[in-house]
Amino acid sequence: MVDLPQIPKVGETIVVERMSPTKQCVIIFEYIVTAVQFNASNESAELPDARINACLNHCWEGTSNFKMTNFLEK
Repeated sequence: MVDLPQIPKVGETIVVERMSPTKQCVIIFEYIVTAVQFNASNESAELPDARINACLNHCWEGTSNFKMTNFLEK
């Protein structure tokens, strides 16, 4: 699960960083959003606002000082 600053639209790119468990580097995953399903229930604040389906588009390694400023781009 990933928290995003806003709900993406189909076709947008999402970039997610994860620290490598074995190396001192960041693994960067680039996904393309293929579907968005909004959560209509207000029963629990713990439920996400929406679920997305995304296809992995690209993956690469970066250094630990790599900073992402835009998580969503068109």
